[in-house]
Amino acid sequence: MSSIRENYFRYVPIRQSDLDWGLCVTGAGCATVPAGYESYPLTPHPNTSDFAWNSGRTIPEYTAVYLSAGGGEFESTPTGAIPVGEGMLFLLFPDVWHRYRPSIQTGWDEYWVSFSGDWMDRRVERGVFSPHCPLVTLKNPATVLTAFVSLLHRLQREVSGFPQLIAANTFEILAAVLNSKSTDSMNENECDAVTIDDRLVADALRMIWDQSKGDLTVADLEQQLPITRRHLERRFRTALGHTIHDEILRCRMERARRLLVRTDLRMKDVAAVAGFPNADNMGRTFRRVDGISPSDYRDQALQGR
Repeated sequence: MSSIRENYFRYVPIRQSDLDWGLCVTGAGCATVPAGYESYPLTPHPNTSDFAWNSGRTIPEYTAVYLSAGGGEFESTPTGAIPVGEGMLFLLFPDVWHRYRPSIQTGWDEYWVSFSGDWMDRRVERGVFSPHCPLVTLKNPATVLTAFVSLLHRLQREVSGFPQLIAANTFEILAAVLNSKSTDSMNENECDAVTIDDRLVADALRMIWDQSKGDLTVADLEQQLPITRRHLERRFRTALGHTIHDEILRCRMERARRLLVRTDLRMKDVAAVAGFPNADNMGRTFRRVDGISPSDYRDQALQGR
């Protein structure tokens, strides 16, 4: 646990200026719970945070709990009982009953951070995070561990600006959770350079998303990469399950959808910015892919807000 003590926690006073950031940390800590432990949590916490296994608890804020070693069990009203273990993180939600504990046989090493703010509230409202799916197997647990250790060091030192700095650490943790969630649920049309092990394919993806103008072609990519088109196409299919042209089209569609909802640009301008040759081409593509015209897509998306 680097220089962090094996059992450490701190609760942080909340100020309005911290809430204005959209996310503020209310407490954080870490603990090494040995096999054969006698009680859990190891040390008492404030009444709003302490709990016993038999009764469980509800809390007024969000909490992320990361397990860097060992295993145990987690249970909440929406999920029922779930086994948890090394490399996993589970989220606790305000006013949702839950309980968790390490296995007597293994114990566990835990890191946790509690936080509040409308940034998280909005993502729960949109279904990005849900109490029905609180458990994530992390794709890059080392990133989360580094963020937790940095957060705890800052809590111990309390240097100038630490409320915002520990909020930034928490954003980093949540970003890693989102990346792992998207990887778990990803289908063949949703891969990106962050999740691709083939570096040439990842390089091609970055070029597509950086350069996808109306005249970008597969031949353009071939000229910029040390590989033939045939081999690049084969590696694309292996890594993503679709062609290079499909990815270029996906990039244009994603950009167009965002522009239609978030701007009032005219159709020809949306097409130009998104990388379509013209508005007619964009319209035909929308009808083929989404089964709807771009203008109807905009109307329906705005009505659903």
